[in-house]
Order: sequence, then C-alpha cells, then structure tokens
Amino acid sequence: MESFYKFFRLFQKTLQDLYPEPKEVENLFFLLTTHIFRCDKTTILLRLSRKEKINFFIYDKLIKKLWELKKNRPIQYVIGQTYFFGLKFIVNEKVFIPRPETEELVSWILQDQDHHDNPVQVFDIGTGSGCISITLKKKKPEIIQHICAIDSDQEALDIACKNAKLHNVKISLKNVDILKNVIYKPQKMNKNTIYIIVSNPPYIRLSEKELLHPNIVQYEPYQALFVPDEDPLIFYKKISFWIKKRLTGIVYVYFEINQFIYLDIIDFMKKIGFLNIEIKRDFQGYFRMVRGVYYSN
Repeated sequence: MESFYKFFRLFQKTLQDLYPEPKEVENLFFLLTTHIFRCDKTTILLRLSRKEKINFFIYDKLIKKLWELKKNRPIQYVIGQTYFFGLKFIVNEKVFIPRPETEELVSWILQDQDHHDNPVQVFDIGTGSGCISITLKKKKPEIIQHICAIDSDQEALDIACKNAKLHNVKISLKNVDILKNVIYKPQKMNKNTIYIIVSNPPYIRLSEKELLHPNIVQYEPYQALFVPDEDPLIFYKKISFWIKKRLTGIVYVYFEINQFIYLDIIDFMKKIGFLNIEIKRDFQGYFRMVRGVYYSN
C-alpha cells in the first residue's frame, strides 16, 4: 500500500506543469482528499505527517481522479460538487461552476433587501446550477416569496432541481431559451410586490477565448460562456426589453458583466430607461456587476 505522503508527492509532480503555483496544487490536493475520505483538512494533514497508508481501492480511486485533473478537468467536476456562499452544490459539465464574483453579486442583492420589507419575486435568468436562486431563498425566505429560475438547457435545470432538493427550498424551474421565447411571468401576489431580475449570462466575447484557462474552455459549457463579438450585449438586451414589455411596478436588475465592455452596458441601460445605475468592482478590482432600477406602470 502507498502512503498519503507518497501520493501527495506524486500529486505535486503530476500537476506542477499545469499549476506552477505550489499553493494551488496543495488546494487541489486537499479538495480531493477531504472529499474522498469525507473528513476535514486537519485530518488529512495528520495522516500526511504520520505517513499513513491508503488501501488499494481508495488509492486506485485517487489515481483516477488525479489523471482527470492532469487532463485539465476542473476539480469541481472531478469531485462533482462545489461550495457557494458556504452551501454545497452539485455540479457537472452541464452547468457553469459558480464563482466568487457571483457570490459578490448575490451578497449585493441580500444587502439591498435588508432595507425592504415588501414581498419580492425573483427571476434568475440562466440559472445553471441554481446557486443564485437557492442562496437567495435560503437567506431571505421571509421576503422572497417566489423565485422563477430559468435556463435553456433541461439538463442544467435537472442539476438545479437536485440542488433545490438538497437544500429543501422551493423554486420554480422553467426551460426557456430567452433568445427565442417570452419568459414565463407569474401573476403578482401583492400590489406592493417588487421584482428582482438577476442574471449571470454568457458575456465572454469569442475573441477573448484565449484569455481563459484551458480547463474552462475544454470542460465548462460553451453556451454558458460565450457571445458573438458583433453583439456581446445580446443577453442583456433580451432581458431588458422583456422587462420593459412584460413587468409592471418596481424592477431591480442585477447583472454580472464583462469588465472589458462595462461602459457599453451602462450606456445601453441608460438609453432604455434604467435609473439609479450603479456599478461595482469584484474582489480582483474588475468592474463585474451592475444594478439598475426600472419603474413601469
């Protein structure tokens, strides 16, 4: 039998060319081993220091996972899960892996809701794993009365459904391609109901593809990432025109955006009538999210 220490050394050697930063390789190692052994990082560190043995069955499983990582497969897909806002979410190649930037977008929404007590209906457009909808419902169940999570891919919605069941929250899941169809609209439950539209749509231009890490391009769903260079605002336009046409009352809109074209997005939102537009930087300092308000009769 091989030891934890020997596997750790093999892990480092195998991935050092893909991930030159040793800390990143360490993080991957602990994500994999804590998942496989169903324990915390401290337990793995103790087993490493003691050079404990790994039985053949588990070692074979670890090696197979290591070769997946060697092929650039993201660790989240390798172990089939990730964490968002401290909550565990099931993921696979059918859904985009939730990012810290999207956590910041959700945090912004939650902070804003601290100042409101009216009932809220949420549309999460391009829901993917359902991480945005489920987190909002878990964190603000007393305010957010109804959430409609929309995606064009039924397999992505199947993952979102599993995650909703995992967290015991009720959200409405709708299979709709927003570029082709009218988005489902529930009836208002209350005359004071406020709408929140949140979306992390595809926003990476095809010309920016080479800037991405290979594991993103090779494994994450293409349709969740890229937009044509000639119309990079296509999803923002479709969502915004739908808001103008279909919703009445106060509508708060939160978008995750491409930092390279944030001025174009702001300009578009102003032109079609959004007010109180505010833009925020993410933890890396990039302009990554925007909020606007639309008042409709």
